[in-house]
Amino acid sequence: MQAVPHHEIVTRMLVVAWGLLLCLLVLIGRLGYIQIWQHRDLTAQAERQYRKVLVVHPPRGTIYDRHQKILAMNIDTDSIYARPPQIEKKAAMTQALASILRLRRGELRQKLYSNKPFVWIRRKVSPQEAAAVKRLTDRGIGLLRESKRYYPKRELAASLLGFVGMDNRGLEGLELLYDRYMYGRPRRIILEKDARGRTLPGEASSLPSSPQGLDLILTIDENIQYVVEKELSAQVKATQARYGVAIAMVPHSGEILAMATYPTFNPNRFRKYHPSRWRNRAITDGFEPGSTFKVIVAAAALQEGVVRTDEQFFAEQGAFAVGGVIIRDHKPFGWLSFPQILEQSSNIGAIKIAQRLGKERLYTYIRRFGFGEKTGIDLPGEIPGLIRKPRHWSRVSIGAIAIGQEILVTPIQLITAFSAIANGGKLVKPYVVQRIQREGQVVRSFSPQPIRQVISPAVSQELRTILQGVVERGTGKLAAVDGYTVAGKTGTAQKIDPQSKTYARGKVVASFVGFLPADHPRITLLVALDEPKGRVWGGTVAAPVFSRIARQIMPYLQVPAQNTAVVWAHPASSPRSQEAAGGDTSQATSFFAYAPLQAEWLPAGSDLP
Repeated sequence: MQAVPHHEIVTRMLVVAWGLLLCLLVLIGRLGYIQIWQHRDLTAQAERQYRKVLVVHPPRGTIYDRHQKILAMNIDTDSIYARPPQIEKKAAMTQALASILRLRRGELRQKLYSNKPFVWIRRKVSPQEAAAVKRLTDRGIGLLRESKRYYPKRELAASLLGFVGMDNRGLEGLELLYDRYMYGRPRRIILEKDARGRTLPGEASSLPSSPQGLDLILTIDENIQYVVEKELSAQVKATQARYGVAIAMVPHSGEILAMATYPTFNPNRFRKYHPSRWRNRAITDGFEPGSTFKVIVAAAALQEGVVRTDEQFFAEQGAFAVGGVIIRDHKPFGWLSFPQILEQSSNIGAIKIAQRLGKERLYTYIRRFGFGEKTGIDLPGEIPGLIRKPRHWSRVSIGAIAIGQEILVTPIQLITAFSAIANGGKLVKPYVVQRIQREGQVVRSFSPQPIRQVISPAVSQELRTILQGVVERGTGKLAAVDGYTVAGKTGTAQKIDPQSKTYARGKVVASFVGFLPADHPRITLLVALDEPKGRVWGGTVAAPVFSRIARQIMPYLQVPAQNTAVVWAHPASSPRSQEAAGGDTSQATSFFAYAPLQAEWLPAGSDLP
């Protein structure tokens, strides 16, 4: 056998050595790649294999009224979950849970027999349900504490506040619009799992969480909101109306003190109501304003100087042709002064005033009063209404628009325009949130925002005097409030029949918009009822609601009245707090029965204690 040359042996050994070295380098490279470059991904994968992280939603910020009374808050509640691999007697557990939680057995069986390491059974259950589940003593069933939204005043201001979903995110109202402020950062719960993916028994651990969301302080006054809702709901029921809307606003600042719709709903159980109940009709629904719009026509005419307050207009004995269409008054009138046209709500008088203005100037003032565009109120879902440009008007349009037809307005637009007349002629943006705060510290605040001067203070004063006559001598007599001067205007607008596309008989929107005291207005109020039954004039069904609301809240706002008794109101826990004056004693005492106040009636002119 021939011997292998020495140099070949050396060569083979070097080849093997280099091969082993190369393999070693590849192995080291691979280990380095895994340990260094893939470290984060593999660590996360390992975490997922033996840990499960649940996201538990944080407490939302609290919503308060202007006096720090809670309107929306959070409560701790239990959520029930299952670890299917650890449940021993699944059939018995299915039956027990279905009975306690009133769940369908088929749906529950699908969850408990699954291979998933974790499933929710039901979240945010009642204390009674949680206690019953705890007694089951099965290690495959557990409970986690979560935050649940709670509205302690139930229906109060429901359409304005809105509500949240199961994940604590806002779905409607202020809860939706300010969700990014009120929604805190979620809390994470860690559940440990074994090699087979089964959740290990024992308490779940929590990772650090951020503080709860920010709080909202509203312009809403809980007591005024209560009075407005009480009187509105009573009148909707009494007149069998489809729905009603009422708003209370501070005319100089745009602050909304109350905003109500009826029928309403309980936001704690919002799913039990038809979605139409959730709508805030004060901003989402438009209607033809009817005779309340004559005030806008009158304001424009006075500002442009095309009429004088002492001027007379012939009302054609109740019938007048505009563009080939006969328009009638609710009763025949002869000669009427400019103030009497508003006092008696003469259609023909309003049309003649509008004709003097002309369609271009009339349209300009309609837009300057804010119609045809959103007011910008801090609530979701507002619509702009509708007013066509003059080039699209027909020959009859100037007459129709002058009496509140062929135009679509929202309640918030109408009360904002009337507030401009009340405050000296300045259009002010309405708003419902005063400030946003965290643990009492202001994060952001909101203040009144004047938009533009629509009419002069002098014209505003003339209109306030004329509108006072509407209540004292005209169609708004039932809006009067003892001890206070009231200015306002009635409206009765026919509704369009969707089938015939013509005005339907007996179907109207009856409204009243006004402010008081007339000379120095402190509050503007709007009341509108959709399709009331019986005597359906704005002066007969809406004006009385205005009166009942005003006579209760004026003493509460400490607005002094003349020639009436004085009420000294103070909390039961304090010897003195605030004073109020005027109004009917029975009504005010009824109001203070709701508010945490005690009322003592003193003779007019008495010194307050």
